Amino acid sequence: MKQKVWRAVLLTAALAGSGATAKVIATVDGYPITLKEANAFVKKVTKGRATYGMLKKKDRMRVIRAVATDKLIVSKAKEEVPKEIQKQAIVDYYIRKNIKKIAKRAEKELSSKEKGMAVADIWVRKMAASIEVSDEEAKKAYEKNKRLFKDKRTGKIVPFEKVKPLVIMQLKQKKYVDELMKKAKIEMGAKGLKNQAKKSTSPSSAKGVYVVKSGDTLSGIAQRYKTSVAQLRKLNGMSEKAVIKIGQKLKVPGK
Repeated sequence: MKQKVWRAVLLTAALAGSGATAKVIATVDGYPITLKEANAFVKKVTKGRATYGMLKKKDRMRVIRAVATDKLIVSKAKEEVPKEIQKQAIVDYYIRKNIKKIAKRAEKELSSKEKGMAVADIWVRKMAASIEVSDEEAKKAYEKNKRLFKDKRTGKIVPFEKVKPLVIMQLKQKKYVDELMKKAKIEMGAKGLKNQAKKSTSPSSAKGVYVVKSGDTLSGIAQRYKTSVAQLRKLNGMSEKAVIKIGQKLKVPGK
């Protein structure tokens, strides 16, 4: 009998405690701020050494103001930002928060081809950024490929204005790739390999300088001169984020 009474007392205390933490202690533009939220903020700031109830009135007001700022921004954003953009924002935040873990998994799980395509995507985006695309060109491309801009949920074609930035970006990349391939020299069979071998013994190699051409990559140049990308970057004082440009002169191993 005593055990039943004791359990009832414990249960009442637990319920009273949970109710207290959900107590509304302030509002900001009508949005409630609970004791639980205030305690979480104080715990984080003091590293668990204090609670909201332990603070003086002046410090409590500071806590409420800090919590209110986050509360108002988050609440307004949830109401006004479209659900699809909210989902993307959550994914982006998760990636930033777990970037080291994700990087290790990517390095381990992606094939060399997939890694190459990922790097190529960034490179093409950067190189194509300065290319001009008019609204008229974008509209024409949109009309030609309307079926590609169908909303999967509604089955309706998404209006041009909503996908305009995407269309322009795609056109810029297409223009850059087309220009790149226009300048590229494609040779069938072993002829191309022979010409590649001649290039490796060209005067620029002997002088230790190579002029970057259309289609060149650091890995390709490194392979040509039997060195590594890291060594090329070191020779030229380049950071890991640096990108080579057409006409740029690079120091390469040689006399």
